[in-house]
Amino acid sequence: MKKLLFILFVGVLVLAGCMQEDNAESGSSDSGSDDAASESIVIEDGFGEQEFDQVPEKVVALEWSIVEELLAVGVQPVGVADIEGFNKWVNIDAELDDSVTEVGLRTEPNIEEIAKLEPDVIVAMTYQEEMKEELEKIAPVVMYDNSTEEAMSDLYAYTLHTFKQTAKLVGKEQEAEEHITSLEERMATAKENVEAANLPTNEFVFTQAYSVNEAPTFRLFTENSTVSHVLEGIGLTNKIQDQDPQPSGFIEANVEGVSNYEEALFIHTVQEDDPLFDNLEGNSAWNGLHFVEEDLMYDVGAGVWTFGSVLSMETLIEQLEEALVN
Repeated sequence: MKKLLFILFVGVLVLAGCMQEDNAESGSSDSGSDDAASESIVIEDGFGEQEFDQVPEKVVALEWSIVEELLAVGVQPVGVADIEGFNKWVNIDAELDDSVTEVGLRTEPNIEEIAKLEPDVIVAMTYQEEMKEELEKIAPVVMYDNSTEEAMSDLYAYTLHTFKQTAKLVGKEQEAEEHITSLEERMATAKENVEAANLPTNEFVFTQAYSVNEAPTFRLFTENSTVSHVLEGIGLTNKIQDQDPQPSGFIEANVEGVSNYEEALFIHTVQEDDPLFDNLEGNSAWNGLHFVEEDLMYDVGAGVWTFGSVLSMETLIEQLEEALVN
């Protein structure tokens, strides 16, 4: 009888132990589910922190630099503002799918078309802030602000900041870090090649130039621009050092304004159909500039988007190296 009671007692202890183990495993599993469910994505934009419960799958991008950021990490947006303009001005390796929907202009997005896409998030810039309230009726809105004093002090650093934020938003942080590392390594390689080219001077002026009613207009990129950072990254020095940081990273000048920086490499990008240099042929003030007389003009081609993100910077490096070294 005692033996039977002992066996029953042991059996009860074993059963109790099993139940505790099952409960512990169940509790551990439930806790893991709670942790996973409580994970959120927090990013920073021009209005502070934005929190998302999960990775947005359907993204509408209303600014071309944001489109680049998405394409760089392998994400196709569902909607993009001014696709025709993007394809014309932004020369990068990645391309938009044919399935991407046109949603109006960057300055005037088509609210109805955006709503039809039922996006999970809309990403834009604060210069589009007047549309924020209307856009928020469709989906959460992220808006970056490159006009703050901190952002303007170094537009390259701010560009990388927004790139990381967008990548975090779509769950592609590692891909963004790899792209940034690759970009900086590419700059270092180009620097070696430029140094070996033994250029007449390391000082430069970089311009995106165009004609307005046959009058030449030069966007001269200041030290705070992403363009200037890239050129300095390959070993050159910006001749324009007398300007305060500009919101878009450039000042506008005519021929007389350019003459303030004439003793430098004149590196330029001009659209193929622009008659800028034809209009300058008979301009004595232009022809008397140091970089014109000494043939220190370098054409990086028409396909450089000077306000882009990492992919445009890669294009700029490739075309700079081609112009300066070869």
